[in-house]
Amino acid sequence: MAAWVVCALCALVILKPQEFIPALEGIPLVHAAFGLTLLCVALDVVWRRLKPTLAPQVVYALAFLAWAALTTALKRPAALEERGLQLATVAGVFLAVAFAAASPRGVRALAITLVGCAVVTTAVAIVQAFQPYGCMLAAPDDWEGKGELEPDGRPCETNLDCRKDPPVPDGNYRCERPGPLGTSTIDGRVRYRGSLADPNELSLMAGMSIPLAIALAERRGRRRAPAAPGSAVPRAPAAPGDAGRRAPAPPCGARLRPALPLLLTDRLLSRAAAALRALPVVAVIAAIGAMVVLSRSRSGVLVYLAVLGLTFIRWSGTLGVVAACFIGPPMLLLGGRSGDEASESSEERVELLREAFEMIRRTRGIGVGAGQFGDESSLGLTAHNSYLLAASETGLLGMCLFALVLYASIKVPLSIWLGDAEVGPAARRFAPAIFVSLCGALLGIFFLSWAYKDVLYMTLGASAALYGAARAEDARISVRVSLREVALVCGGMFAVLVLLNVLLRFLG
Repeated sequence: MAAWVVCALCALVILKPQEFIPALEGIPLVHAAFGLTLLCVALDVVWRRLKPTLAPQVVYALAFLAWAALTTALKRPAALEERGLQLATVAGVFLAVAFAAASPRGVRALAITLVGCAVVTTAVAIVQAFQPYGCMLAAPDDWEGKGELEPDGRPCETNLDCRKDPPVPDGNYRCERPGPLGTSTIDGRVRYRGSLADPNELSLMAGMSIPLAIALAERRGRRRAPAAPGSAVPRAPAAPGDAGRRAPAPPCGARLRPALPLLLTDRLLSRAAAALRALPVVAVIAAIGAMVVLSRSRSGVLVYLAVLGLTFIRWSGTLGVVAACFIGPPMLLLGGRSGDEASESSEERVELLREAFEMIRRTRGIGVGAGQFGDESSLGLTAHNSYLLAASETGLLGMCLFALVLYASIKVPLSIWLGDAEVGPAARRFAPAIFVSLCGALLGIFFLSWAYKDVLYMTLGASAALYGAARAEDARISVRVSLREVALVCGGMFAVLVLLNVLLRFLG
């Protein structure tokens, strides 16, 4: 029961129906769903449907978020209330997923929810891409059009068309494509709304759901059913002296299994059935690929290719590499931006990285406080790199804690996948899927500011829920992060900082 309630909580956070359904406006749906989740978790624990288990990443995640709040209190006390509420919301969603979905059914329900949200947002973005351009009014201070846009019904081809005889004089008009659910494009790039209003973030979220969709489509292991009365029963091997005797006739009334044609074998039928079962997930993968191309997100293309490549390699080995080579070049050719727009974006990211290192030096490794990078930056933007964002806002200690959260979350599904634990089919299917999904996330957040992103912490919570589900089936499972691993992870993060700093100096 708690699993489906927390799935509803995740859907509310991602899709935000209260923003486009007038009847739901003003209703605290997220808070109500979170409170109901706590109640259902308590009931499931009392009824022994859930067995609470503390996954290793839970401690590091709470420590990182608490340290982020502390640095904000030290560096920017006036912003503590706003940022503290944001951090508390992320922590609440993470803990709700980690404990409420900690069962085989819960992990499967969570996967269905995340894939469903990806399908909905992908469908909205694809429909959005084929709408005609129209004039849209943005907020007076939203000159980049990153917020919500309100259409005024006038057709257009460029932004200049919208400034001719506008209904609102001196209004901040843009020429964009309107979409379903009150969405719109940004500079012609498809997107969703709310926390997924950035095309790059939408592409990353959808790409992370691909391994989960594939795991849902995988065939479950079937148990052998007991033989029914009248069915054929395997016979024991004949004794040497019985070689010349005639086989006994079947009992009267027994039904014989009809022989299949020579070309229609059980293996062929099973492969045909598997192909039919794979059609929905193939359609989902193709739709997400089309959306990534329409979003013109370079990081989205990299994540899409990474998760598909890892999945193909896991399934087919060398053949998977060959298949990835066929898919990769078209995606790299069609996806992403090019020309002056791409060059400007790259130069902007390099400048943001320089400012991140300057903030680390200026605060002596303590950080400027959670969510304060945009205020401290001369460009008014975030770092566009989660690892440097954590270092510049929460300091070097926060960077190490953030890296440990990611490492522990990766280690859990990998240990369950490659270990010798006796777990059920759900854990066996979703352990590699969550591992591949997190690998895509680690790549994608290198280009995005996702250090406190709710979607990322849902996936991290899915890893913790998988740990609880596996522990419920095999109590021998135990995943811990040793002091040696802590030292290696922290040392690796400092090495990344050194390499990035050297690269920035080389670029001038």
